[in-house]
Amino acid sequence: MTHSWDPERYLTYADERGRPFVELLARVGADDPRRVVDLGCGPGNLTALLARRWPGASVTGLDSSPEMIEAARRDEPQVDFEVVDLRDWVGDAAVAPVDVLVSNATLQWVPGHLDLLPALVARVRPGGWLAFQVPGNFGEP
Repeated sequence: MTHSWDPERYLTYADERGRPFVELLARVGADDPRRVVDLGCGPGNLTALLARRWPGASVTGLDSSPEMIEAARRDEPQVDFEVVDLRDWVGDAAVAPVDVLVSNATLQWVPGHLDLLPALVARVRPGGWLAFQVPGNFGEP
């Protein structure tokens, strides 16, 4: 599921795209997580908020777009970013459990995303947080 996304075009609407993320993040009650993952991190600007909120955590942003990850690595070097299809990531037995798993406006783009929910829950450490929101923008760029 590799899409070509234009990071500059995406960031044109950073405020509109970011507000739901900030609101979602405000609901996460994790105090001192060790491992935080952002699924569908895009250009990393919102993933950087995770690193600022939890400076002691290992924060990783995942996205299927090489262009987005290139921009994220350039603009947010304090965070680890990986090009990965989240369907492969959830199925990888070597992936360690996470304390906070966040996904903002990503899952609706993933074929069979409803079937992935149990696997996403399984990636979260007991007592951890899975926070996601899925807008109804299936036909949007």
